[in-house]
Amino acid sequence: MDRKLGGRKEPGAPAAAKKNPGTGIILLLLAVKAFFIALAIVFSLMLVAGSAAAGLLGGGIYAIIKTTPMVEADLFKTMGFNSYVYDANGNVIAELKREENRVWIDYDDIPKKLIEAFVAIEDKRFFEHKGIDFRRIGSAIITYGRKLLGANVDIEGGSTITQQLIKNLTKKDDITVPRKLQEQWQALQLEKVLTKIEILTYYLNNIPMGGNFYGIETAAKGYYGKDVRDLSLAECASLAAITNWPSEYMPINEENIEANLARTKLILSLMLEQGKITQSEYDEAVKEKINFQYNPEAGKVMKTSNQSYFVDEVIRNLKNYLMKTSGYTEQAALDIIYNNGLHIYSTMDPKIQSALDEVFTDPEFFSFDNKYTDEMPQGAMVVMSKDGFVRGIYGGRGPKEGSVFNRATQAERSPGSAIKPVLIYGPGIDTKTITAATVIDDVKQYLLPPKEGQEEPEEWPRNVEKQNYGLTTARIGVFKSRNVVATLLLKDYVKLDTALDYLNKLGIDRREERYLSIAMGGFNKGMTPLQMAAAYTPFANKGVYTAPMFFTEVKDSNGKTIISIKPERTQVFSEQTVFIMDDMMTDVVERGTAYPEGIIEYTDSEGKKVKIPSAGKTGTSDSTKDKWFCGFTPYYVGVSWYGYDKAVEIEDGEKDNALLLWNAVMNKIHEGMTPIPFFEATPPNIVKRTICIDSGKIAGDLCRRDPRGGRVIEEYFIEGTEPAYSDFCTVHVEYEACKASQDALKRDLLATEYCPADTVVKKVGIRRPVEYKPMFPDDPYPLDSIYEIPDGEYCTVHSHAVLIPPVSEDNPENPIDDDGIPEGQPPAEDIGDPLEEENWEGIDWEEGNPNYD
Repeated sequence: MDRKLGGRKEPGAPAAAKKNPGTGIILLLLAVKAFFIALAIVFSLMLVAGSAAAGLLGGGIYAIIKTTPMVEADLFKTMGFNSYVYDANGNVIAELKREENRVWIDYDDIPKKLIEAFVAIEDKRFFEHKGIDFRRIGSAIITYGRKLLGANVDIEGGSTITQQLIKNLTKKDDITVPRKLQEQWQALQLEKVLTKIEILTYYLNNIPMGGNFYGIETAAKGYYGKDVRDLSLAECASLAAITNWPSEYMPINEENIEANLARTKLILSLMLEQGKITQSEYDEAVKEKINFQYNPEAGKVMKTSNQSYFVDEVIRNLKNYLMKTSGYTEQAALDIIYNNGLHIYSTMDPKIQSALDEVFTDPEFFSFDNKYTDEMPQGAMVVMSKDGFVRGIYGGRGPKEGSVFNRATQAERSPGSAIKPVLIYGPGIDTKTITAATVIDDVKQYLLPPKEGQEEPEEWPRNVEKQNYGLTTARIGVFKSRNVVATLLLKDYVKLDTALDYLNKLGIDRREERYLSIAMGGFNKGMTPLQMAAAYTPFANKGVYTAPMFFTEVKDSNGKTIISIKPERTQVFSEQTVFIMDDMMTDVVERGTAYPEGIIEYTDSEGKKVKIPSAGKTGTSDSTKDKWFCGFTPYYVGVSWYGYDKAVEIEDGEKDNALLLWNAVMNKIHEGMTPIPFFEATPPNIVKRTICIDSGKIAGDLCRRDPRGGRVIEEYFIEGTEPAYSDFCTVHVEYEACKASQDALKRDLLATEYCPADTVVKKVGIRRPVEYKPMFPDDPYPLDSIYEIPDGEYCTVHSHAVLIPPVSEDNPENPIDDDGIPEGQPPAEDIGDPLEEENWEGIDWEEGNPNYD
């Protein structure tokens, strides 16, 4: 598109001002007021520049200056050099090169006329001032006053090129006195450490030029189809015209082209006036037909990269650090990272990363076809040292190609029950509102209101097995992952505010999500594997939380340390809490939902099995769309996730894949390592008590005579929360029953005075602390109901004095097994460990409990 200079007038050219006599005085007063406000700013900054140390600044201005972030000028001095990322051993793992579509151009390669064009229009005294141009500010004040009085003029800015560079880096352009003071102060400081050439070079390479164009080189290619070094004088002026107002002057349509050409002519006039070009050069440039060749593709930032997931995350974290601490824009921070010759020292352990790479590129772990979707399953994993250093990550299945979505750090998915230790059990034990022995009656619950159009409340929460187990300790609730137990502990003991406060201390702020569904991971916003790994670090580090770290140090090209990161550590849980939680979560891998995949062991050189202590918690989201395992050892925390990007249901055949991924990676990592315990010795103020798991109180003889076998275990308590030695179990009671009469649950009914002696037996049963009353007639009883005393239900055979035929095999009306135990009830000696499989195997629940669905 060939266009000659000319066309419409440059906005701001002299024109007849419209008069409004009625407002003239008011406008004059406003102009005077604006003048003195601006004059005050100028005077203050003169003081700042000349006598800040002498304390001549006013308190308000001093406070603004004091809080002004410093721009790291040293970072500009090495622009144009590739940067390097190192692993934790000091080996180079990545060379960061400049992106192809954001080309850096050195000062010597920039046409002199282009530099003069920018200086002429933007800051004609650039090479004379020290960062602030007081004459330009005064001119801007006068122009502003004329504008208020009705003159048809554009308001001139008072910002120098140095100030514009600061604004482009920080992305702060609000029109306020504090912001302007800070910008001017930063400009003064920057001019002390950078040369004019360095400032101009970075300014011209970073300046926004409309659309996706940043810097003069991409803009030259995008608007004129040529390198900046090949631009003519007219094209240089046209390029300089854009920066004042890119959306108005970028030559992409007829209206903008006219505006650009008018401003181009103005710039050429200024260059002539300032002696930068001759009259003949001016005349030739004005006559030139500029061939605009708008190509938006030239400004697109490339997204592909062959860097590892870990290196991607190092770059992302360093970028965020620079934006937060120095106020850089995202693009400016990335320019510094890629172009400044930095040496970035990461926390990556090559052995751990290699294990992740090997496992996650093995199709064996992702080969299952899902009938619900055509897409392939995905997985992610984070491994951290217990002190918060991220040692390895993998963000998806298969080899990484390009800078793709990192599920380990960016995918926010429901954690399911994996949230329970950090949200409920840990906070509950730490605040001493619960213990590992706190007993919850796991019965059918209706905690949700009726759905729209329904009258009855909705059943919730439900255990994954869709069964209710009755009296259950917190310990069993953890390793069997009982949803009812966790929800009632949160609702009635720990409380939502306390739980969410603890979660916030662990780096996950969900304090606005105050509803019970979070007990099972039902947050509006999910968690990433990285967040979950960091939240679990206190369980491997005696209660200390450390924010995850991907790098520890950054040096410039000369080897000078310019950034040094120290771990941010917080004591979230007490050592006593962690000791008990570790013991509870060890049960998860030894006998619970993570058995046997949660066990880590290897064969040593002598052929012996070596077992590394491990613990953790499984997690399954609603409708089985996400599978998690958050596990840890005395050395590392590892969190694995498995699922589909479209969040479809995971098939039965792949429901263990999160555990399998975790097991494969952690076994490789720990091979050859020495087994060490989570705690070398029991922490102080931990006590042990022999308790009954049905009451949480001191076990008595009756607890050992429970028909399911012994219900007695040794349990840990924080001192002061343990049951008193005199606080014996009251759940187990002894009673007399008649073998001749049973109820629908096959429980022998209570004997009466009329029951013959040969039908009366002494039995041990349980009596619930609070009687369970089903809300609806068809509601099932909990599974431990068959061991409950049939209170109020007496023998119906011997309700009065009658002659009862002797019980025998010939009397089918009252069948009794030879061992004297009702059919379906296992003998006590066959049960074993009271925590093993709940001791209810072999019972026909559907027959024994007609209300079970």
